[in-house]
Amino acid sequence: MSGESYADSHRAVRMGLFEKSIDELRTAYVYPQENGNRSGVHWLDLTSAGSMLHINGDQPFQFAARRWTTEQLEAASHTSELEPGDRVWLNLDLGQTGLGSASCGPGVLPAHRLVAAPASFILRFHVREPN
Repeated sequence: MSGESYADSHRAVRMGLFEKSIDELRTAYVYPQENGNRSGVHWLDLTSAGSMLHINGDQPFQFAARRWTTEQLEAASHTSELEPGDRVWLNLDLGQTGLGSASCGPGVLPAHRLVAAPASFILRFHVREPN
């Protein structure tokens, strides 16, 4: 996906093969919050210094990669409080709820709510070291 996407916004982004840096995957909202999710992913390659981690699944999955943990993101009140670390934190999910919290508009439509239920999916991880 060319931009962030969730259950109710994936039709607003282009599908295809894209190459972006970790920092380009971020959506810098004024107030720090969940962002940068990519949905409908069939496979993902993460590279650094010639090494590559290839991830594919038995069904489309979602990912978000960022330079801080989810806990750090949730604790921040201002973007200046998000100090990029020396690690990349990768979140891999089978699903995410749609956008909207009803804090300043409508909440998530029922069709796009993620309802907790047992689920499973398979992800395969392949590492290629530099030659």
